Amino acid sequence: MLLQAVIWMNLALIFYTWAVFSGRKQGLHRKHLIIFGIGLFCDYLGTHQMNVFAHTFGKAPEWHNITGIASLSGMAFHFLLALIASLAQRTESVNRVFHRVSLSIYSCWLVAFFSGAISGMMRMHG
Repeated sequence: MLLQAVIWMNLALIFYTWAVFSGRKQGLHRKHLIIFGIGLFCDYLGTHQMNVFAHTFGKAPEWHNITGIASLSGMAFHFLLALIASLAQRTESVNRVFHRVSLSIYSCWLVAFFSGAISGMMRMHG
């Protein structure tokens, strides 16, 4: 169960990072939306697995729950921005706003990702 969660979260990291930085470099395209969606789906599955694990073996620290929920919500919001921009076919005008928000949300997501990894390693070690 924990191994599955770790794999899903690492896949989320790979796909989300790829979508954010490739999208910044090339501009927002449909392929970035697909990669982004895969990252969001992996994050959701990893978060779900972590919740099942936490309910089974003890609750995660409250601060990690808050950062985790906030980052998953931010990632979903980020995906919706990309989807709206893509569907409206106004990617050029939305790109400026999207990429300003992009790094902020991505940074917050990384805080939750690494806080979860550190928290998990500390619990397993101690």
